[in-house]
Amino acid sequence: MKEIIRDLADKDQHNLKLQFQVGLGVILFCFCLFTATIIYHFQKNLLEEETLRQAELVMTSLESTRSYIREVLRPQMYEELGEDRFIIEAMSTSYITRVIMDRFAEKLPDFKYRRVAIGARNPDFEADMQEQEMIDYFRKHPAAQEWHGMTRLNSNRYYTLFQPIAFKSSCLHCHGNPADAPPAIKDSYGSTRGFHRKADEITGIQSISIPVEVSLTQIRHTSFRMFGTVLILALLLYGTIWLLFHQLIITNLRDLLTLFRTSIDEDDDISEPSQKKGHREELKELFRNAGTLVSHLRDSRSRLVEYADNLEVMVAERTEALERSESQLQVQVKKRNRELTLHNTLAGLITSTETLQTILDQVLHEVLQVVPVRGAGIYLDNAVEKNLVLKCSQGTDILPKRIDCVMSDGADEILGQQYVTVCDRLKLTDSTNNNTINISIPLCCRNRLQGIMVITELEVDVLNDCLHALLLSIGRQIGQTIESHENIQNLRRSSKLLQSVFDGISDPLILLDPDGTLTMVNQAFLLWNNLSGDEALGRVIDTLTSPQQCLFSGRLQELDLHAKEPHAKEIQLDDGSIFDMNFYPILNVDNSVHAIVCFAKDVTGAKETERRIQQTEKLVAVGQLAAGVAHEINNPLGVILCYTDIIKENNSDNAELMDDITVIDRHTENCRRIVADLLDFSRSRESRIDKQYQSINDTIENVLSMVSQQFLKKQIVLKTDLNTTLPPCLFDDQRIKQVLLNLIMNAGQAIGNKGEINISTRAEKADIIIEIEDDGPGISKDIIDKIFDPFFSTKEPGQGTGLGLSVSYGIIHEHDGEIRVQSTPGHGARFTVIIPASQESLTYE
Repeated sequence: MKEIIRDLADKDQHNLKLQFQVGLGVILFCFCLFTATIIYHFQKNLLEEETLRQAELVMTSLESTRSYIREVLRPQMYEELGEDRFIIEAMSTSYITRVIMDRFAEKLPDFKYRRVAIGARNPDFEADMQEQEMIDYFRKHPAAQEWHGMTRLNSNRYYTLFQPIAFKSSCLHCHGNPADAPPAIKDSYGSTRGFHRKADEITGIQSISIPVEVSLTQIRHTSFRMFGTVLILALLLYGTIWLLFHQLIITNLRDLLTLFRTSIDEDDDISEPSQKKGHREELKELFRNAGTLVSHLRDSRSRLVEYADNLEVMVAERTEALERSESQLQVQVKKRNRELTLHNTLAGLITSTETLQTILDQVLHEVLQVVPVRGAGIYLDNAVEKNLVLKCSQGTDILPKRIDCVMSDGADEILGQQYVTVCDRLKLTDSTNNNTINISIPLCCRNRLQGIMVITELEVDVLNDCLHALLLSIGRQIGQTIESHENIQNLRRSSKLLQSVFDGISDPLILLDPDGTLTMVNQAFLLWNNLSGDEALGRVIDTLTSPQQCLFSGRLQELDLHAKEPHAKEIQLDDGSIFDMNFYPILNVDNSVHAIVCFAKDVTGAKETERRIQQTEKLVAVGQLAAGVAHEINNPLGVILCYTDIIKENNSDNAELMDDITVIDRHTENCRRIVADLLDFSRSRESRIDKQYQSINDTIENVLSMVSQQFLKKQIVLKTDLNTTLPPCLFDDQRIKQVLLNLIMNAGQAIGNKGEINISTRAEKADIIIEIEDDGPGISKDIIDKIFDPFFSTKEPGQGTGLGLSVSYGIIHEHDGEIRVQSTPGHGARFTVIIPASQESLTYE
């Protein structure tokens, strides 16, 4: 092997140096060429972009000129000169753009502009071969708006922008049918060329060519100069790299040779260092020493292989021991996993909702999977009969159904038969089979014995400290599960009882957390909001969505949910319902608010009853006052009128006096009318009501016939929607007419001129409903509660006494009915009269 290495080392090694020099030179030359090429293409692209921008700028200017001619100048010329006149110098877009570009060429003669067509009207502008190819291109690619690129004209290179020319509909007047063309065109160009064009047909192109030969030449010269400059720099870089290679690589090779000489045994044939050796001799020496090193490595490898053969035997023995240990460990791990699974299962049963019998059966099944016994059973304490009762068993039939036992005075020990034990202590008893025992495991929770679990026929050798601790732990876990089940059942009963109490309250009742979350609701609240329990519980009350207006939603911000004292609030919903809201805080031990009981009581009926009582008492008091005042004032008014008559008879020739007496008469009569209204108001509460069975619709028709002519003059339309199936009703016809007439006249006065009044009737449960609705200005919210008060009026002084609605209210009240008003300012008012139908009417129906 050493001889082979020495032969390789004797070969000429200077090729390595030559290859490095040539390779480095080629790389640097390619880099210079690549740099020059990149610069050339970069500058050429910049030139093309700038030339395209200039060409597009010229084309845009020409297109703006043509657009102005087509849309403004040419139509104006036709309007001024007529359709038959055509001035090419002012109306032809082709002619004008060519003239513009001809003058443009005078300033920049190198710019070439062409606007040509196939079959052009002027043969000078017929498309050549290259231009016909571009026209064919645009016809095949109608979506293309332009083409640009390098072209050659007269051996010079130009950058050319081509755009297609399509005839507009406005161009067909001159380029369509020759018969329709202006005579001036046919006289100038004849009637054969340039006609029969179609709208949107591409028959020509326009192009602009910008010379780039000079610029490209300059770019090439610049690229050559850049190539020379980079090449000079590359040569300098080449020299620097070679110098570094010579200094660094060769020096490191000498250090490597020194390392070989000091590392290899002295018996090996190692060349001595020589100061006179050149680089080639150093490389030969490096190869020889590398061969010697390879020989050493081969010897070391053979020794390692021999050692590895012996090592495999040792590793196999050790591996077998580890596998045995691992197998035993896996058995222990599986056992611990089963025990851990058992504990997890028992812990999960603490919150189970299954029945106690199902839980105990599952417990026994899991225990028998872990503990190596034949069978087991669970006894639970029966406090009434003072014994333990077998609740379930599996794998054994030797356990008794009951075990009598007595609690000792210490209360922590149970005395009885052989199976009974105490907390934290196992009781072992002999089994019928040899080498096996029965074990009683206490089921305890918080030092209270819940029962026992008896496992049968456990092998004596299996019982150790670990199993002993496991059995006690299982007993404690089962005891906790039993007590947790009892607590859950008690909690469920308490929850059902509390929910029953909640649901027994007919008004909405809820229990809120301080943050507004619903924790309990009653059926009245759910029915009011048309929700189910799952939709409401656990939700913040302000997030509830309901067809009804939620009683408590949107009002929590107005209240202090952390207030420690009960408080109440009265609210009115959008439908007019009134509720008394009561809030009762439930406090924690630290006096913080734990929850809030919210109770809503519907007091709409009570409020309405209270209002009606107040209104009735007011009307009674005013009626009594009106009767007394009317009698006291009526007599003096009669005396005044008597004396005015005497003065008129004695002074008929005194015109001035007669005018004054007329004023006195008019105001006195006005006073008498007011007194008469007061008497009517007082008598209406004293006179007997003459109720008879009759049709309410007929009464309404009679009232409408009385006012129809008056409303017709004011352009007020009366519309009726009377239910013809209404039965006869028991009421006083004259009194009801008075009410209806008053309401209809008030509606007409509110409208003034030009409006609409709707009167409708219907039956609703045991009532007859009459609605009178107008489209007047409506009633302000500030006065709507006062309109039934005596002497309250919105009319001008002298136009009303303010008793009409008060009297109407009293009449309807005497019929045991109601009169209501609804109004939105700006949208009219609706008066609703409710008269109860008598029992005879319902029978008749």
